[in-house]
Amino acid sequence: MSVRGRAVAAASLVAALAFANAVPGAELRVLSAAAVKGPLQETVAAFERETGHRVALEFATAGQVESRIAAGERTDLVLNTRSRLDVFVAKGGRAGAVRDLGTVRVGVAVRAGASRPDVSTVDAFRASLLAVSSVAFTNPAAGGTAGTYFAGVLDRLGIAEAMAPKRILAADGLDVMRKVVAGEAEIGITQVSEIYHADRAAFVGPLPESLQLLTTYAVFVRDAADPAALGLATALTSDAGRARFRAAGFD
Repeated sequence: MSVRGRAVAAASLVAALAFANAVPGAELRVLSAAAVKGPLQETVAAFERETGHRVALEFATAGQVESRIAAGERTDLVLNTRSRLDVFVAKGGRAGAVRDLGTVRVGVAVRAGASRPDVSTVDAFRASLLAVSSVAFTNPAAGGTAGTYFAGVLDRLGIAEAMAPKRILAADGLDVMRKVVAGEAEIGITQVSEIYHADRAAFVGPLPESLQLLTTYAVFVRDAADPAALGLATALTSDAGRARFRAAGFD
C-alpha cells in the first residue's frame, strides 16, 4: 500500500473508532463563523445520518465567535479563522487541537442576471465601485473578516469618503448575500464561500490579486472532547469533508 493509501486508511480507522465509541444519540453543539456554513451543514447532515447523533449549529461573525469562546462559552466544536483559534489556544483558553479546513478568498457578487462590474484589475475595480449605487459588506463593528478587510481596501483605494453614502452594512456575509439577492444592494463584497452558498450565479469574481485576502478556516476540538465530537471533527477533515470545502470555494 502507498504512503498516501496508508494515511487514508489510518484516517478512516480513526473515524470509525470515534463513531463506534460514541454514545448513540449524542447531541452536539457547534459554534461557527458564517463563512463555512455550506460545507459544514453538508458534513453535519452526513454525520447525523451515519451516526444517529444530532448537531445544533449556530453561526456568527469570526469576531463574535472569538469573543464568545474567550468569554467561556462552552461548545463541542468551534469553527473560526485559523489565526483567531491559534491566538485563543496560545492564551490558554482551552487545551485542544486546531485542524485546518480550507482557505478562501474575498469575492464580488451581484444579483443573478444583473450587469457585472469589471474586477479584473485594481483600476477597473476602483472604477466599478465608484460607478455603483450601493455596496453591501459586513459591518466592521460586527467583527466580520471580509467586511473589516474591505473597509481597509476602500481606504487603500482612496475612495472611502466617496463610498460612504453607498455603503450598506450587513450583519455578516450571509446577510450581505441576502441583500444582494433581494436587490437591496447593487454589489456585495464577502467571502467566496458565502457567495457560493447563496447563489453561484451571483459570483462575479475574486478581488484583484494585489487587494486579495486569503483566510484559512479551522476547527478547534478540545482534548477532553467526547467521542462524538471527535468523530465530527474527523468527518470535517476527512477526504469527503475536504471535498465539500473545495466545492464550496475553498482551496
